[in-house]
Amino acid sequence: MTLLARLGGFWARSIRWKLVAVFVLISVVPMLVASHLATQLVATAFENNVRAWLFQTSRFFVANILDERRETAGVAKAMVETGSLNGLLAGQTRELPAPVSHVIDALGYDLFMITDENDKVVFSSRGGSNITRVPFDQGQTLYLYDNAGQSVLMAAGNTETTFDGHRFRILIGNFVDQSFVNNMGVLSSLTIQLFYKVDGKFKELYTSQPGIAAPLPDVALARLEEGNTNGYVKARPDGDNPSVAILAPIQDGGHLIGVVYCGLSPQSGLADWITRGNLFIGIFACGMLLSVVAGLIMSRLLTQPVIRLSRGVNAIAKGDFTQRVPVRGQDELGHLAMAFNSMAYQLEGLRKMEAKLRRRERLITLGEVAAGLAHEVRNPLGIIKTSAELLQNSPNLTDVQLRRLGYVVDEVRRIDHLIRDFLAFAKPPQRMVDLPPAALVERVLGSCQSEIERQNVAVRVEDRTKGILVHVDRDQMIQTCLNLVLNALQAMETVPEPAGGPPPAQSRPQLDILIASSGDDVHFVFADNGPGIAPHLIDRIFDPFVTTKDSGTGLGLARVFAVAEGHGGWIEARNNPLGGAIFEFVIPRSQRRAGNVPDDPDR
Repeated sequence: MTLLARLGGFWARSIRWKLVAVFVLISVVPMLVASHLATQLVATAFENNVRAWLFQTSRFFVANILDERRETAGVAKAMVETGSLNGLLAGQTRELPAPVSHVIDALGYDLFMITDENDKVVFSSRGGSNITRVPFDQGQTLYLYDNAGQSVLMAAGNTETTFDGHRFRILIGNFVDQSFVNNMGVLSSLTIQLFYKVDGKFKELYTSQPGIAAPLPDVALARLEEGNTNGYVKARPDGDNPSVAILAPIQDGGHLIGVVYCGLSPQSGLADWITRGNLFIGIFACGMLLSVVAGLIMSRLLTQPVIRLSRGVNAIAKGDFTQRVPVRGQDELGHLAMAFNSMAYQLEGLRKMEAKLRRRERLITLGEVAAGLAHEVRNPLGIIKTSAELLQNSPNLTDVQLRRLGYVVDEVRRIDHLIRDFLAFAKPPQRMVDLPPAALVERVLGSCQSEIERQNVAVRVEDRTKGILVHVDRDQMIQTCLNLVLNALQAMETVPEPAGGPPPAQSRPQLDILIASSGDDVHFVFADNGPGIAPHLIDRIFDPFVTTKDSGTGLGLARVFAVAEGHGGWIEARNNPLGGAIFEFVIPRSQRRAGNVPDDPDR
């Protein structure tokens, strides 16, 4: 069988997966619309937040340049105040003093220069230096350094001092190049470029990612020059440009003099993944997964009662009418479960009624046969018995002949007793009297006292009838209770006692007799702790000639059933879950002689 055929068979047998499929199909179109809207909202919010962060990063970059300018000015002022530059200012040396050289090397400054009041270079760490002052953000000034024809922006601070009546300017600068902002350079996902207006054109003076070239869009530049930017403008992705980027202006007196480009690098995994397409796929996949989970939950809630009903129907089809389905809720499925339980209850009652009717028919048929046979056999048996007794009185018989005649008389007497039992079983006579139920049990236990003591059986009687009388045939009831007590004693006698003395309390044979009233009924419950009833005999225990005893006739419990039926009651045998057997004998009280107790579905 192919996989497709197996799936098709499983699909045909499972309503649950059909419900899940319908639920998913219904959810596809709304989920597409919801995913599209969610993608727009999430992507827009993400891009706006990232651009705001990039703008703050660009301002930090500009602020770092200005901080560098202020720092270098402070260092230059400190050198003047400590007199470390007096030798250079007096023209006594052309070399940097050791303390100054150590400070410049330690702080990584790129240029140290001293000029006089005529802007003539007195000393320069880079030889003849060609630098030009340029305006910068917040009204500050920076310098452009001409490095072999290539302009480099330099954050430089200067201070002026007077020595021997001459004015000098000390300038310390740091190039804005790859090593300028180390804490930014380590951010591989971030691209920062600085464009500055040189000779009327914007040139790239710094980039944190030399391998990435992000051009300055003319449209964005025009918007920046107009000043209607709200702080920055978007830089649209183009080619290898980052997916999210901004252009922040650098202005001097309302004029655009520079642009800071700040964006996510294309090597960034975040920038590559968080796209509108990926967001849409991710949101749609998560939504459909939730739809499947919701479908599974809903289908389970809907199909579980149906599955329980299906199992119940299969159990009833196999003959288990005790099956019940739990009722959960008051919806249609709950009503269906209640209807099923009602049907199972009625079927169980009908089955019990049918079994009792069959047993009653067998008993009636057996009684009729027994009555006819008894009438036909008793007269010849009487003649045989009388003849045998007369022959026994003959003086000429030997001992062997007398013994054989004794056998004949005994067998005839035994057959006569058996016939009387058949006649009593077929139509037991009733001499009805009103008696307290406890008196019947007390009479029976008195008759069995010796056997109870011999087996060391603990007998416990509990009477809950509170003075209620029953209208019964005393002899038949005593015989019925006696049969039930003797059966219990014989069953417990088969359980071996442990060696070494009397059995402990928990394993000692015990017979519990409960007498209770329930409505119009009186219940006699006999419970022992013997081996119980074999499962294959539970339904046949009251049938005639069914016995587990080697010498039994199998009419004892059948006669008990007949007595119960004759008194308008019923009897039930079952095993105790804790061990042993329970026989419950129920008859109506004196106020209700007749009725439909044997036909009650609960019996």
